[in-house]
Amino acid sequence: MTINKSVLRNAAALSVPNFLNPAISFVLVMIISRYLGVSGLGIYSLVLSYVVIFVILASLGLATLIVREVARRPQEAHAFFVNSAAFGTISSLVALVAMNAVVAAMGYEKEVFHASLIMSFSLVKSTASGYIEAIFRSIEKSEYIAVTYVTENLIRVGICICLVVSGHGIVSLFWAILGTRVFGFFLIFAFYVRVLGMPGWEFRPDIWRVLAREAPTFASITIFATIHLSIDQIMLSKLKSIDAVGIYSAADRLLDVCKTFPLAFAAALLPFFAKEFVEGVPRLKVLTESATRYLFLGSFPVVLGTVILGDQIIALIYGTKFVASIPVLRLHIVSLIPFSLVYLLAHVLIATDNQRVDLKINIVAAALNVGLNFVLIPPFAEIGAVLATLITLIVFNQLQYWYIKRYLFSIRFFELFHKVLVATAGMGALTYVMRDLNLAANIIISAAAYLLLLLLLKALSPGEVQFLKKLLGSSGTKERS
Repeated sequence: MTINKSVLRNAAALSVPNFLNPAISFVLVMIISRYLGVSGLGIYSLVLSYVVIFVILASLGLATLIVREVARRPQEAHAFFVNSAAFGTISSLVALVAMNAVVAAMGYEKEVFHASLIMSFSLVKSTASGYIEAIFRSIEKSEYIAVTYVTENLIRVGICICLVVSGHGIVSLFWAILGTRVFGFFLIFAFYVRVLGMPGWEFRPDIWRVLAREAPTFASITIFATIHLSIDQIMLSKLKSIDAVGIYSAADRLLDVCKTFPLAFAAALLPFFAKEFVEGVPRLKVLTESATRYLFLGSFPVVLGTVILGDQIIALIYGTKFVASIPVLRLHIVSLIPFSLVYLLAHVLIATDNQRVDLKINIVAAALNVGLNFVLIPPFAEIGAVLATLITLIVFNQLQYWYIKRYLFSIRFFELFHKVLVATAGMGALTYVMRDLNLAANIIISAAAYLLLLLLLKALSPGEVQFLKKLLGSSGTKERS
């Protein structure tokens, strides 16, 4: 099979919060950068980096397991939710204590510790919300995830902007973030009840055994994945300064926006990968190659366009205070391509019950990333952190594919990307020639040229273009059931 309407509809729904939330949050980031400066943005980004790590520790990475298992056994949705929520509450309380202990031990200034203390109380809520999100992903109802997270973020950003503009400090923002995250949990739970009904408590020893057996593997995967993807800012804060974190995070947040579709696309594919694997490896190979092709179609032009227009993008969003972020962004955006493949192939490994292989690769990647950061940050500062991430992702991707090729199937990479690469090069030449043009006009014209080149090279058929236009146009108006 190829990428079908269900996959893309689910990916489109998941892309909505992944795209809109960073876009909405950019407004807050711009306000923080202008009112609180590089240091304020550095504290904001540093605390959120700790939150990302300990949310993963709190949830034990079990959301991915829930997606896979409920996709295979949808009738067990209630049982998996209530039992995993009880299981996750225990781990969240442990993570709450651990987060505060670690931040205190790092010896940061009081503002960092106070903000971290506030955010530690969001861990229980975030774990439960993540498990509900997993249920929705597995039953292909991702539109409810989109509505919840966009609504939550709009309220959060609005409140935070009011606080910053009225003269409140950085710590007050985290009280607003905590409050809106609690609101978000109740909203997504209300949607859960609407779709599946009120879950009743039923202790299921068999599910607890599955959770207990798999928790160490999935928790370790997510922890080590977070280390090699998110440890850079923490290491920058200790090996350089909070200001260095601010410079790096300015570029990193733009990369996060660009990661929107790869993240949503791979997340939407996991239940389909699990189902296709049950039908046979050849069917899984076809779906994986089709998905890889779409990732190339989306990531190649974004990378080259950002490299060419990076100075204009930084100036527009952050202003002259963040001119040092320009070379960081131009190099950092290159990691979008290996990141997209890493995330996709990780879901292939999990869908085929090879999560322990994925764990071993994540351990190698985490050790490599930490080592590279220690070596590269002192002489190269933010660029060193970027290089550490890029090298780690390339090695990670090669290890994943080596295993998949040896034990599952090979992927015809050259056939999937060579026409896309030619179209991207043509678009890049035009983008460079028009670099003095208005940024928005340049992006629109370049995107149109890229699409035209894809059609001329027959890398994307007219039928696919029409299909995607209809799909993405209708995804927002799909009847909620």
